[in-house]
Amino acid sequence: MVSKREQRQIDQAVDAVAQVLRQAVQDTITMGGPEPARETINEIAEIDDRSPRSDGGGAARMMAVYMLLGWLTMVRDALDDQPQRVDEILGWIEETLGRRYRARARYTSGSLHSDTGVDEITNYMDALRADFLPSLIWLLAGAVARYGAGDTEWLRRLERAAGGRSAPSHGAATVTDD
Repeated sequence: MVSKREQRQIDQAVDAVAQVLRQAVQDTITMGGPEPARETINEIAEIDDRSPRSDGGGAARMMAVYMLLGWLTMVRDALDDQPQRVDEILGWIEETLGRRYRARARYTSGSLHSDTGVDEITNYMDALRADFLPSLIWLLAGAVARYGAGDTEWLRRLERAAGGRSAPSHGAATVTDD
């Protein structure tokens, strides 16, 4: 059971991580480089490093993975009638960030193909190492740039249309009056 206070803290953390990730997507589009995504993921890792947990932590990174994959799934669903979507998004990454980053994002682009692609991309975590999560941000930046007019508000509209499913479900835990 989670108290109302604890649920508010969870909701605030979810909102904060979502905002930081959306800003990383916007900064990637605006600045045109891989660093905003990398810096954001490093900040999230530092949050986890400062959070003492007996199980090794990683809650902020886990939340980031969940949100990023949720947004990519919503992008895939919204662009289902666009069979060239993956090539278009990877093309934007190559044009804006460079060939090297397109190659890295290609490994995680399965999330834009199908549900099984989402499961498959976890196989590339070790290969991509520190660029695994940034590659998800680069894909989102490409999607927002190509299909969302460069405005991350497009992700919010997709989220609202999907009923807010990209983030861990607010209020999903049992809440008490404590």
